[in-house]
Amino acid sequence: MIVCHCNKITANDVEDAVCCLRDGCQSPDLCPENVYAELGACAQCCNCFPLAEKLIHEASLRFVARADVGRESLPVSTAAINTIGGS
Repeated sequence: MIVCHCNKITANDVEDAVCCLRDGCQSPDLCPENVYAELGACAQCCNCFPLAEKLIHEASLRFVARADVGRESLPVSTAAINTIGGS
């Protein structure tokens, strides 16, 4: 799906840029301007911003959900459990 006709940015482009920004920074400013900059573009007419903001939010939620699933599957060492438990 085309999100920005001026820059020919697709929903997949937005998703990829959000993932790159989230990987590179603990709490990035996920506004359309920054996402577009990650893609080497800049805002033109800005008519796409409402849709872009919605897609950025959804992509960010998916990124966090994938990260949470990854943490659940990580092995936990006995030493870490003992440290947490105070033993």
